[in-house]
Amino acid sequence: MQRTLSGIFDDDITRSATGLAVVAGDGSTLFARRATVPVAPASTLKLVVAASALEVLGPDYRFETRFVTDAPAQEPIGTIKGNVWLVGGGDPTLTSDDLRRGVGALYRTGVRQIDGSLMVDGSAFSGPEQNPRWDPDDLTYDYAAGTSAISLDEDTVEFDVTPDAAGSPAKVAVVPENDSISYKGEIRSASSSYDTDVTIEREPDIAGPQTREPRNVYDLSGAIAYGEKQVYYKPVLGLPGYAGGAAAAMLAARGISLAGGYGIGAAPLGAALLWDHKSATLDTIVHEMLVNSNNHTAETLLRILGERSGHPGTDGAGIAVEKSELTRLGVPRDRMSVYDGSGLAPSDRIMPLSLAKLLSAVARGRFGNLYVRSLPLVGIEGTVKHHDLHLALGRTRAKSGHIENVNGLAGTVATLHHGRVAFAFVVNDPRANADVVYEEVDRALDALAEY
Repeated sequence: MQRTLSGIFDDDITRSATGLAVVAGDGSTLFARRATVPVAPASTLKLVVAASALEVLGPDYRFETRFVTDAPAQEPIGTIKGNVWLVGGGDPTLTSDDLRRGVGALYRTGVRQIDGSLMVDGSAFSGPEQNPRWDPDDLTYDYAAGTSAISLDEDTVEFDVTPDAAGSPAKVAVVPENDSISYKGEIRSASSSYDTDVTIEREPDIAGPQTREPRNVYDLSGAIAYGEKQVYYKPVLGLPGYAGGAAAAMLAARGISLAGGYGIGAAPLGAALLWDHKSATLDTIVHEMLVNSNNHTAETLLRILGERSGHPGTDGAGIAVEKSELTRLGVPRDRMSVYDGSGLAPSDRIMPLSLAKLLSAVARGRFGNLYVRSLPLVGIEGTVKHHDLHLALGRTRAKSGHIENVNGLAGTVATLHHGRVAFAFVVNDPRANADVVYEEVDRALDALAEY
């Protein structure tokens, strides 16, 4: 194997700028080149938070979102004479439809009036919603959405832009309706032959009291070609306020009056339950995260790990849990320095050998098959669909990783005669996405499958 892989990885990029590691099912190292040099892992880092979450929380764990109230139980039918809290439990998959069903559940129990306020409790998590280590150029894109214990629609707002046939400004709609979102400017309607060029940018927040939610004001400009409606997703900050604005609009649409508006605050202990929503099980959520490389889910899992450890739900607390799990599994974490769960931070560093040994160790453990099967099939699905495999097709599951100057792939191959092996191939170089890199990786995977 060492001779074969050395012969495959023989160009300048993979000789000098790539960390390569292959580990057997028993954890022994089969092949290593620059495997102990810390590299920027990009999204292959999600393997760490996925393994830690499954080990700490268990595959059947479900996130919980609740409506609760401090109103006495003997209130007149139809009126809640007190506040209602929307309490976030860190569900990264909560959608507007889920929240709308919660409002519908209140209506069906007879609620028609809330004399107090709708308060949003996101206190399970703390720290900046967008990681300060992320590249500032990424922060305007949906893949760099913020993180909160109360998430909604992956913490993005949808702008529906519909061009006008007569050339008038395009119609812009915020979905779902939410008075915490505003915009300025306009998008011109152009002829169908025009190349659409639309810009929707969130204005920088203006410094204010710490108790004030960030403003979500978007500047619109550019032009859209006449034709079908176009949909744009933009990250939101001040996520509890965003969820509160959405819930308040839903209450109004359902005919439930809200006297005190909406705000932010922790729910009191012993508040009465009005509605409870449970997410899909964690194994389902982890599978979606790994197949589609969902940054938002990875960041939420990191903070819930911190919160479940008895500490504030911060990135730092979650990373401490990850490191503890790596030590427990016998995975080396020398010179490991990570700052998030998704790998979006350019300053993240981990050894390729650590990734390969993690895959091997978890595969041997109690959730081994579940963890491996959470990874997408290389050459078939998800972010690894584009690979061109032959013998390794259907036998290889892996997580890819891409940020600027980084191209990573880490996973497992079911060999013909020697069971499952784990691998990590990570390039850190401006030439990371050269065709030769993909060709050599695919040849190596086919070669591994032969053993």
